[in-house]
Amino acid sequence: MKHSIYLLYFSIMLLLGCSKEDTVLDTAKHIDFAVETIDFKLNPTNNTTGVVTISGSIVNVGDSFFSEDIKQAFYLYERPWGTAINSNGNLIAKKEFSALKTGESITINYLKEWDINMYPNGAFCPTYRLLIRYDDKLYEIDVFPSQDNNPNNNMMERNGSDINLLF
Repeated sequence: MKHSIYLLYFSIMLLLGCSKEDTVLDTAKHIDFAVETIDFKLNPTNNTTGVVTISGSIVNVGDSFFSEDIKQAFYLYERPWGTAINSNGNLIAKKEFSALKTGESITINYLKEWDINMYPNGAFCPTYRLLIRYDDKLYEIDVFPSQDNNPNNNMMERNGSDINLLF
């Protein structure tokens, strides 16, 4: 019992010693997450059908990053043929993150059944869009004030017709 009280006291003192300021980012840091790849991997069931793993990854090309709260995520969208240019399409995978060291990558995957007969000659294939977003509508931006130093590398798109080439 005596050890439990000491443990409780030590835990409270440890918590009181930490403050939010300890986790606030240095605004001089170079924060830059970049979309790295959209990959397709096929597991065929026959000559024209199979299950495709659609993977998207991002990499930290800036300084190591830590946020007290999760205020950033990356999203994988499927954009059916004919989707308006200003629309991301249908969200198929999402991953939030709060820490990413320099050079470290994070990947998300989505499985989809594929039949090349649905897309002869690659026509009318969906495209896949991967993007990084900082959700300032859901969160107050206080820990991540500078957001991203290079928003130009926060999106990539790849045509699903590349999947047909895997057969």
